[in-house]
Amino acid sequence: MDDIELIKQKVKVVDLIQEYIPLKKAGVNFKALCPFHLEKTPSFMVSPERGSWHCFGCDKGGDIFSFLIEKEGMDFKEALEYLAKKAGVTLQRKSSGKKDLRERLFEVNLKAQEFFHFILTKHPFGKQALEYLRDRGIQSETIEAYGLGYAPNSWESLTKFLLKKDFKPAEVIESGLGIPSKNRGYDRFRGRITFPLIDTKDRIIGFSGRVLGDTASSGPKYINSPQTPIFDKSQYLFGINRAKSEIKIKNLAILVEGEIDVILSFQTGVKNVVASKGTALTSGQVDLLKKYTDNISLCFDTDLAGDSASRRGIEIADAAGLNIKVIQLNGGKDPAEIIKGDLKNWQKAVEEAIPVYDYYLESVARRLNPKDPAGLKQVAAELIPIWAKISDNLIREYYIQKLSAFLKTDEAIIRREVVKQQNISNAPQSVLANKKDDQVSLSSRRSLLEQYLIALLLHIPQDLVFIPSFPETLLTTESLCQIYVFLFLYLDSISFKGRQFDINEFLANVPKELSDEVDRLYLMDLDEKLSAKNLWQREVEVVTSELKKALIKASLQKLSYEIRNAEEFGKIEMVEGLNKRFRDLSVKLKNL
Repeated sequence: MDDIELIKQKVKVVDLIQEYIPLKKAGVNFKALCPFHLEKTPSFMVSPERGSWHCFGCDKGGDIFSFLIEKEGMDFKEALEYLAKKAGVTLQRKSSGKKDLRERLFEVNLKAQEFFHFILTKHPFGKQALEYLRDRGIQSETIEAYGLGYAPNSWESLTKFLLKKDFKPAEVIESGLGIPSKNRGYDRFRGRITFPLIDTKDRIIGFSGRVLGDTASSGPKYINSPQTPIFDKSQYLFGINRAKSEIKIKNLAILVEGEIDVILSFQTGVKNVVASKGTALTSGQVDLLKKYTDNISLCFDTDLAGDSASRRGIEIADAAGLNIKVIQLNGGKDPAEIIKGDLKNWQKAVEEAIPVYDYYLESVARRLNPKDPAGLKQVAAELIPIWAKISDNLIREYYIQKLSAFLKTDEAIIRREVVKQQNISNAPQSVLANKKDDQVSLSSRRSLLEQYLIALLLHIPQDLVFIPSFPETLLTTESLCQIYVFLFLYLDSISFKGRQFDINEFLANVPKELSDEVDRLYLMDLDEKLSAKNLWQREVEVVTSELKKALIKASLQKLSYEIRNAEEFGKIEMVEGLNKRFRDLSVKLKNL
């Protein structure tokens, strides 16, 4: 048994998590309010049998190691050492392995940065790049402070340099600096200004590279290191190493898109600035910011109101309890351009940032006309789902009133639509079978019902021998269908021996790519009443019946389209045949 498994045996997941939050028994599992995002109804579940946890609100999950990584901001090594000490386990020291690989990757990145920086500041190859940076307004001291560099426009200059420094070709490729080829590999960054990506512990974890100029022939404007054992773009913010103390002091993080935006802002005195490497905030980036502030101001080139990925990121930030504002620019397309023109305009824009929901209202006011019925419908379609996801009740109520005034519509109507949208988004699985079709879209409702059915089958009441009788074709989600097949075979095998369902025994024969999904479904919070045999069996019957209805309804929708299509082309015989199938299915649906 290796160290990790031994530690998992000795440190129970329930005991560890109870050191941080109170857990309440929920059937075979435990539940609590999630420690990683604000919520009023517990959606954080813990399984002592599986040694795992999962939040159905923010979709985070894992084991004791991942809990500490999320909660304490530890890396895996730190979590391993902490839990080993807690468990009284002496770690086996190995001459090679994950620990050494990470250290070597930090070292190869440091050497690469030294190479790039030398080329930019001391070598003729970097002259044009240096002139470009100075033309953008970046001073020599700033170039030194951020360790900027230039990757020569050649295939192997960095690779050859690193090999001479005793790094192996595999390490160069593993770091993301090299791309594998038939020989030893070639440089990923070529003919680009390089920005070292530095974490909060001042370690270089990767690079971003920008082309000189904006010509299409040069490829993408920016490229980044790929995901490696030490770099995950979704968990990183450019400039966080320099901005973190200023963010704490100002109690505000300003998020921009580009590296040069960050660098110029820092150079001119606005130092609490980081770049998200894209407009869509991730949960990892939100968690990183939460360590330093609860306030963020977004300043992106993209119209946040019209960008669905950006809205999802804002929803994540709101659910995490962050206060969000939007910085609106005048006189330039990005902060770098504003700063170069007049620094005071940038400082003013930062000071005059508006709450994100006011920004949404201003955006629709610019683009749509609520006096026109079509415009009114579009405004409602765009803003009602956003309003429904505002986590704070008082803030949501305030913006319901503002939207009502903007649309000149009764508040009660807006509030009713918001509540309806919330019901669609947050419908508990155990009551989905009783929802009307117009409350939840057919596809999303069916998906939730399928997940709920598998969760039920993973919690068969004690002393009940049960083998499901419905075919796997009832499930339309491929992964759930595969899980069901494994479940059926397992339940069939233990029924002959009169044994109880055992989650660990079942998972022993489930492929790894499905086991995480099984763990998540096993942690689903089911009504305690369903521990009774008769109620559990009735619930399974109701859900399977609803899924059968959903399949028939989907078939009826498809037939309706085929009938209309056949009628348009005058295919009378085909129409008659399709109508007969439609009537037969309708009768079948009615009888279910």
